Amino acid sequence: MHARLAVGLDAGGTSSRAVLIDESGAQLGTGASGPANPVGGDREIALSNMALAFQRALGGIDPAEVGSVCVGTAGALSLTEEVRELSADLKRRFATACEVEVVSDAVIAFAAGSSAADGTVIVSGTGAVAFAIRDRTPALRSDGYGWLFGDAGSGFWLGREAVRAALRHIDGNGPGGRLVEAIIAAIAPDKRRSGALVAKCMADPPVRLSRFAALVCEAADGGDAVAESIVARAVGHLAESVSYVVDRELPIVMAGSLLTRPTPIAALLQERFRLVYPKAGISKATDPAIGAAWMAASAFVTDPAERVRLHRQLAWR
Repeated sequence: MHARLAVGLDAGGTSSRAVLIDESGAQLGTGASGPANPVGGDREIALSNMALAFQRALGGIDPAEVGSVCVGTAGALSLTEEVRELSADLKRRFATACEVEVVSDAVIAFAAGSSAADGTVIVSGTGAVAFAIRDRTPALRSDGYGWLFGDAGSGFWLGREAVRAALRHIDGNGPGGRLVEAIIAAIAPDKRRSGALVAKCMADPPVRLSRFAALVCEAADGGDAVAESIVARAVGHLAESVSYVVDRELPIVMAGSLLTRPTPIAALLQERFRLVYPKAGISKATDPAIGAAWMAASAFVTDPAERVRLHRQLAWR
């Protein structure tokens, strides 16, 4: 008897990734493709990219052999009644015999860090959002309102604050230093005027400011006072978002590039959580596609102890 197969797919706004595993936890294949947000982008392109990532993960395996599929996408919370239609469309494109479960990307991010059904997930990448997860479903929400209305503590937010600091310094209203000089050099090194920086930044989509998040983190690690202040405020914003949705005794998962990589924000936020929520286990998410694959495999790995074992095996791979 062949081991049953499961596929998890993380359909992101910038790229998509699929992982094929069997019920023992062996990773058999991976596949990547382009952006796949069925709400915020072109639906046809999103579906095509999801199918491509799925096919690449399978290699030459017949899709009919896959026993379970779970897809996490940023648009799932906005789809509501359309989720069933999206699931059916994906089943046809994947050519599977099984149904395709479609969930929020917040759910697979939580599953990438915890095998519990309930808890809290805080995500900080380009954007930022916190969710209470109940029975592997998003419940309470804090922030995640996009660059115009929220995403406090996100990569975009860090970049915007760094540019604001540079503008204030150029006009004589704020301190300089390593971060400020790095921002000026990255945007308009030959035109040291606030108007030049504003014009350059306004010519790009607002979320492009998130590219400066790395400069903030590097400068903060190097002791730059302006960067340290921005990082401290970002940590405060993220902690505040969590405070609105958290259950103090349930696990907290930190997800998104700013919280899963070795950044000063991740270190400070994790330290704060351990002090404020001593009874909550604090963990970092691994690959969200792995979280989705584990959720898919849970359809036929029904023993609670075996689910935990499988999760541990996938998480530590």
